[in-house]
Amino acid sequence: MVVENNSNVIAMITREVEDGVIKCHRYWPILMKKSLDLKSCHVFLESYQILQSFVVRIFQVVRKSTGTSHFVKHLQFTSWPDHGIPASAEGFIKYVRYVRKSHLTGPVLVHCSARVGRTGVFLCMDVVFHAIERNFPASFNIMNIVGQMREQRCGMIQTKEQYIFCYKIVHEVLHKLLTLK
Repeated sequence: MVVENNSNVIAMITREVEDGVIKCHRYWPILMKKSLDLKSCHVFLESYQILQSFVVRIFQVVRKSTGTSHFVKHLQFTSWPDHGIPASAEGFIKYVRYVRKSHLTGPVLVHCSARVGRTGVFLCMDVVFHAIERNFPASFNIMNIVGQMREQRCGMIQTKEQYIFCYKIVHEVLHKLLTLK
């Protein structure tokens, strides 16, 4: 899917294991230059960097049929506790900005463990950040954004705490913008 869509960024908003439960199976190699062999491609871990709230990995995906290479930045947010929200919005704001800055080609592929909660918060914030960047002072309505997302996929933003977290993020972003003036 990554190669077919020419995606250069995967945003993963979960740890592999949370509270002793597997939330996501590892789909990348853990050793540098040692490939993970899949049906149609080899995946190599080219580099990685562990930051305070997330891990940055660079993958090289090589198609077996053609030998062509595709590089992907894998950004794993690690500071979101299962069945909760991050203690601070700051780390998540940095993460969303980093994902947006890294995106060059194809769609950004976003996933968490259930595919709707944390992913929904990320997508909502991406829409809001886009509105702020393009049209400040932006006109946006978080309730409408979430409603539109839920029309396309049930359950986006699963909990009241996640919904409130969206407002907390926007408040911090807008407050920082106002203090810069």
